[in-house]
Amino acid sequence: MILVDSLDSERWNEFVQRHPKGSIFHTPHMMDVFRSTRHHQPMFLAALDNSGEILALLASVRVQTLPEPFGRFASRSIFYAQPICSDNADGSRALAAIVAEHDRRMKSRVLFTEVRPLAAPGPEANAFAASGYDYEPYLNFLVDLRQPQEKLWRKLTNTCRANVRRAERHEVKVEEVVTEEGVETAFELLRATYQRAQVPLADKSLFLQAFRILRPHSMLKIFVAYHEKVPVGASVLLLYKKTVYEWYWGIERVRSLYPAECITWHRILWGKQNGFDVYDFGGAGWPDKPYGVRDFKAKFGGELVNYGRYRRIYSRWKFAVAEKTYDAVRKSLYSRLWKTA
Repeated sequence: MILVDSLDSERWNEFVQRHPKGSIFHTPHMMDVFRSTRHHQPMFLAALDNSGEILALLASVRVQTLPEPFGRFASRSIFYAQPICSDNADGSRALAAIVAEHDRRMKSRVLFTEVRPLAAPGPEANAFAASGYDYEPYLNFLVDLRQPQEKLWRKLTNTCRANVRRAERHEVKVEEVVTEEGVETAFELLRATYQRAQVPLADKSLFLQAFRILRPHSMLKIFVAYHEKVPVGASVLLLYKKTVYEWYWGIERVRSLYPAECITWHRILWGKQNGFDVYDFGGAGWPDKPYGVRDFKAKFGGELVNYGRYRRIYSRWKFAVAEKTYDAVRKSLYSRLWKTA
């Protein structure tokens, strides 16, 4: 078995495309996006057999969520999808090997690694357990877009349907972003939303690079909702195979317009009308913790799934110190940003 950190794009894409759990987050296109984004450093690893066939691969990203000099308190490695491998014993062993190699390289560079599976557990569960990862339940909603449109509509709660209709009566219009100026508009809506929540948002370069790299391959859609020509909501979607991935969204809190319900229904309907099978809501929180976003997403009638998350903390005492520091810095920083916005 040979471990490599690069492959030609054709072989790489082919393996991801034919693997049942292969996602957009495994693709070279997505790695190119992260490579071009400030505070993001992607890592790709693959294991090959002696004939050069791919046995397993992973794609992770080192993310720094606060600017310097606070970066050392807020760097982590994220798998936005579980690693994938061939469906045999060699594939499982190869997967364990690349997870161990990832940890060897990253343990001195990040506080922890977090894995965000997009599918039910498979061989990766054993690999993470063997490498000292902890598993926790984590929820998500998936909408089956193969249902008739009328059935999708009926699955919305009564209040949700009423709010969509109210937005339509107020002539809230949803438009696709086709220029980089439109990306800037969407980003400002995201920025305001994340500031209100005091949650770090990725640098604007992530969205501009995604627009430049993914959109020509039909792997990205950005929508902005307008009321009387004023932007009131934005949504960024990733597209791969037959799945629409909800990636980022943000809204203005405008009374009686309900842009959140309007733009969410729009993107579900867009996925249905454009031949996709699944709308992935991108996470719904820890089951034992109240989460308003989960309550909102539940209104759209998706199936609640629990694929969990895995985490490995490389130094418990460093993590404890950094967590307290990070929380204090984050609140102070975003309070100042909000006051000056």
